[in-house]
Amino acid sequence: MRKIAWILNALLLGGTAMAVDFTGTWKLNPEKSPGTRLVSATIELQQTGSNAYRTTADYAYKSGKTAHLEMTRVYDGQERHVDGDGMTAQGTEICEITPDGSRKITFKENGKVVGVITATYSADGRTMTHTLSNDTGKYVEIYEKQ
Repeated sequence: MRKIAWILNALLLGGTAMAVDFTGTWKLNPEKSPGTRLVSATIELQQTGSNAYRTTADYAYKSGKTAHLEMTRVYDGQERHVDGDGMTAQGTEICEITPDGSRKITFKENGKVVGVITATYSADGRTMTHTLSNDTGKYVEIYEKQ
């Protein structure tokens, strides 16, 4: 009976049941991230619910600016208001985990897509590749799990 319940659970959850465990602390490898505006970055991801994750991030930019971000994101494909993260009061984001186990965050402002972050993971789960696309271009950042 337990085996049947497990199989049904896996079928109902689909790709998210097999997704890479992306929780933990990730540090930017600037040498492997050509074109990044960052000197350093640390991102901590903690699971707080079945599809909810707490993000704590610290960024240091080449310009000398620094930023600290703390937020909980729910990866369910629903559009939600964003507080902070450089967005205006009209800013929203859609967070989802794709069938291949990637994380995708689509940022909108006044209903228009202004940026997309797609995070993919190496087969061993030790490397995270952030691909950031916005109106100024496409940037790739490589993070290593600590």
